[in-house]
Amino acid sequence: HVLHPISGEKLPLWIGDYVLASYGTGVVMAVPAHDERDFAFAEKYSLPMKTVVRPAADADDDGELKEAFTDMGVCVNSGDGLDGLSTEECKSAMVKKLVELGKGNAKVTYKLRDWVFSRQRYWGEPIPIYFPVTMEDPAGDPRKGDAHTIDFDSPIPVPEDQL
Repeated sequence: HVLHPISGEKLPLWIGDYVLASYGTGVVMAVPAHDERDFAFAEKYSLPMKTVVRPAADADDDGELKEAFTDMGVCVNSGDGLDGLSTEECKSAMVKKLVELGKGNAKVTYKLRDWVFSRQRYWGEPIPIYFPVTMEDPAGDPRKGDAHTIDFDSPIPVPEDQL
């Protein structure tokens, strides 16, 4: 068992290679009601699933979910000032609370795996990488086979808001 970092609630710990083996260092806290793979795992092994996000229109419904709810919504059963917040508001509030308690910090991590794009769940191929193109004839078009040179040593960064 592990302790929830905010509520102190004792939670069962399950380890599966789809969660940790190739993800990196650290632990992922599963929320089975809100992830398809965790939901299927919890259903198969009859594990408890606590709903903590509902669609805004159903925020007062406390019935069981028939499938994982993975969209943005309104927080429920989240405790201490978090219930009723939108998903985005709750994320910020949780990070703030973890920082205040000295139990966490906000961090953005990017990870690309060599040639394993097919395993990406939401972001598959192609990964957009742009390179400068120099045309021999400035009016030419490389898509039509006109003579050009691509500078593969100088990739052009994609703006952060487009990733």
